[in-house]
Amino acid sequence: MKKFIINNKYNCLFFICAFLFIFWQTIIYNAVDMDYWARLLQGFAFLETGHILKNDIFSYTNTHLWLDHEWGASIIFAFIHKGGYLFILLFKSLLVFLTFFFMYLAVKVRLQNKENFTDIEKIRLNNSVSQPTAGSPPQSGFSFNIVYFILLVFAMPTITQSWIRCHFFTFLFFSFCIYILEKVRQSNNYKLLTVLPVLMLFWVNIHGGCVSLLGLLGIYIAGEFLNKKSVKYYLFTLLCCLAVMFINPYGFDYVKFIFTATTMPRPFVTEWISPFMHSDLNFFIIFKLIYIINLIILIINLKNLKKDFTKYILLAVCAYLSFRYIKNTPFFIITSVVFLYENLFGLFEKIKFNPKYLPNLACIILIIVSLYNIHKNSFMLVYPNLSQQPVEIVKFIKNNNLKGNIMAPFDMGSYIAYKLYPDNLIYMDGRYEEVYYNETKKLLDNFFMATENWDKILNSDIIHDYLIIPNDAMVDEYMKNRKDYKKIYKDNTNSIYSRTDKLKNIYELPVKKIKAGTFQEAFSTNVKFK
Repeated sequence: MKKFIINNKYNCLFFICAFLFIFWQTIIYNAVDMDYWARLLQGFAFLETGHILKNDIFSYTNTHLWLDHEWGASIIFAFIHKGGYLFILLFKSLLVFLTFFFMYLAVKVRLQNKENFTDIEKIRLNNSVSQPTAGSPPQSGFSFNIVYFILLVFAMPTITQSWIRCHFFTFLFFSFCIYILEKVRQSNNYKLLTVLPVLMLFWVNIHGGCVSLLGLLGIYIAGEFLNKKSVKYYLFTLLCCLAVMFINPYGFDYVKFIFTATTMPRPFVTEWISPFMHSDLNFFIIFKLIYIINLIILIINLKNLKKDFTKYILLAVCAYLSFRYIKNTPFFIITSVVFLYENLFGLFEKIKFNPKYLPNLACIILIIVSLYNIHKNSFMLVYPNLSQQPVEIVKFIKNNNLKGNIMAPFDMGSYIAYKLYPDNLIYMDGRYEEVYYNETKKLLDNFFMATENWDKILNSDIIHDYLIIPNDAMVDEYMKNRKDYKKIYKDNTNSIYSRTDKLKNIYELPVKKIKAGTFQEAFSTNVKFK
């Protein structure tokens, strides 16, 4: 076993390598998430006033009770934010690293039980787990873990190649729950299940992905029942976790909202489409490759279905969910790594590395490469990537003191509110179903996609003083024919239109193009809640 799960003597080196590699990825992929600004606003409100916002104050459209399933994460982000930009990057790296760490522990638990292997795999295992001589490092497993780890990082771009998000807590907790559940299965120590309701208390108030724990427990109940094992402790844990969900600031409405939001279609939101339907052929390419390989292995091993129903039901469910939505891809990667590792390790048994210190050398080289790239990209530790936000347009609005309602694509709304509230209110932002009605989003989509009745949103009773429109949006051409709005400024990405009755004689233009801002400039805000 020690050959396939890193020998304890070399764990430290591997984990240092893993963390540095993740941190390197975090520095490179530093485009700030579109909803992060809304998270900060909610967090700042709590830190300043001692309570969370339950009603939206940033929008001028019709809204409902703010059912914020990420309010706990908002407080954490606001607190971390006070540590500065480097602290944010380190915190994100830690969340991702711990996700992989619990995957590692879950695999280790499974490899300690030979019942998880087929007869052929048992023979290979017995032939390969001879104890290494004193001072001799494992020959195949160590380097295999390095390569495998790198593949995993690139196979989960939704967490390794994105800004810090509330979803990271869900993926971390999900991998931890699998570790606990597998520990229970291998040791029959059902007392460990008491950890899960306690975790749910925090999880339900940090991110709506807490429903994945209910799904996990449901699958373990069904699988262990088919495995003809006792399920009463799993069932009791499921009921406790479900009861704990009602301990939140919104009560029953919150639980109802989470289950509704989980099944709600979002056809025009990127993370809610299939990774196999993404227009960019290079996007998720490693995930697609690993998905197909794991799916083949899963199908081949269906003959062992009766051996462990829990394993194959969980893999099938996660494979289906990840096929449907990009945001679910980490669930399949986590489960496939944990449960298919024993089916994969025999393929690598033929790989031998000599001299005996080559595995250590490979790890050290990877650490050096990571450190070099961190140094090379050190300027990114000062300049967060704001390329997805209308930075110049917002500067233009502030410089010219343009007050009023602003309609923009919903993925820009949070940044605009963070920078311009209370002088400017937004139409909507990425909080979507948490705050807004379906019709609000539908009207906005029709406008920017220039579909039939695209101008219905402009002809309504709601007053839009300013419009921010991407230059490549089809509606930008349509707006030229309207007399009630006039384009007053254009940068390389977006244009801003003003209602004709809000026009000024002279506008102050930005002195220079803004490519990036320091942490202080990018995250500065005048929003106060007291």
